Amino acid sequence: MKILVIDTGGQIAAALGTIEAKLVCFSDEIQALNAAEQQPELIVLNYAIRDEQTPDYIRLLLAASLRSNLLVVGDKVHEDDVFRCLLSGAKGFQDLQRLAQYSEKLVRVVMQGEAWVTRKMVTRLLDAIQQLKPV
Repeated sequence: MKILVIDTGGQIAAALGTIEAKLVCFSDEIQALNAAEQQPELIVLNYAIRDEQTPDYIRLLLAASLRSNLLVVGDKVHEDDVFRCLLSGAKGFQDLQRLAQYSEKLVRVVMQGEAWVTRKMVTRLLDAIQQLKPV
């Protein structure tokens, strides 16, 4: 499996070190966008790369790599920002401080087609869906 890591500090790659995968790491967002065209199975994006512009960047990455799953990792990211990332196509979010603890499980879960979000976020997503489609 090939994982594209987009991070400036190297913390994400270090936390994913136990995963049996080829990690390709970029700190430059343009180079990472070009690398996404290689269709990695998973893209792991540090929210700090683009902050509030992360949802727009997620859409660009997924447009370049239609088959990839994308996870956002961040440190103290507000719930509203996580929500916007999920609406933009991210399959999950993980707090950076606990990434190493959950890395193997979250990669496995997302690669099986499931989301990696809190139960509270599931409720928020369901509420948003309910507002879109009348029963």
